[in-house]
Amino acid sequence: MTNTADDVGERPQGETGRESGTQALDRALKILLAFPADNPERKVSDVSRELGLHKSTASRLFRALTDAGFLQRNEETGMYRLGVTVFDLGARFLAGLDLPAVARPLLRDLAQVEGESVNLAVREGLDAISIDVVQGTRNVQLVSRLGRRIPLWCSAAGKALLLDHDDDQIRALLADAPWTALTPRTITDIDTFLERFAEVRARGWAGNDEESEEGLRVVAAPVRDRLGAVTASISVSGPIFRLDQARMTELAEAAVRAADELSRRIGHGAGEVWGT
Repeated sequence: MTNTADDVGERPQGETGRESGTQALDRALKILLAFPADNPERKVSDVSRELGLHKSTASRLFRALTDAGFLQRNEETGMYRLGVTVFDLGARFLAGLDLPAVARPLLRDLAQVEGESVNLAVREGLDAISIDVVQGTRNVQLVSRLGRRIPLWCSAAGKALLLDHDDDQIRALLADAPWTALTPRTITDIDTFLERFAEVRARGWAGNDEESEEGLRVVAAPVRDRLGAVTASISVSGPIFRLDQARMTELAEAAVRAADELSRRIGHGAGEVWGT
């Protein structure tokens, strides 16, 4: 039999006419992952060549994936793109997401490794509200209670939750904020807040140096959803005698790693796969 111009070439060594179920599944999943956002429509021959599959094997898998709705074929060009079933699975994943349950192992590990208390917060109105708290292992713990509210402008968690807002959006959001001073270090006006918030943007994490409670220092990092919006924050807190500036930076880096991993687990970056 003579190969057509669109064939990849010789059948790879070890590939038989009938694949095992596990092998076929592995190849089908690799095909689905071969459709990046910047190249959403692809030829069978291009994907088969990239994955080292014989054209006939790839064609059979493409047909099966198309029949199941995982791929769609453009009848005019003969090219393929991800199908509606992929989007449906992603939507089901998001609908069934329990953020505290997904975050809990990461919060627990962070508290265990660093020895300080760890908090997961979300925004509600002008406040950051704690939805999960894990106590640290070191003596003298300053633990936030579950459900505690704290103003966005004087908390590390709250500032981290604003990291997807520009200055105009923050001004609009905090237009009716009371700017109550909780300590002598609390910022009490929007201009000063935005001036200092520029540094928060630049480094990608937020700090709280006795702004909400005397004797307390906190660092926080943003958790992002699949579209990049900040949906939560992870913070680490401790007493000032343990958290000097160098230690705050170390804890901030650890919080960023945990927040980035949580972001990944709830779908951040999945838009590149789903083509959104």
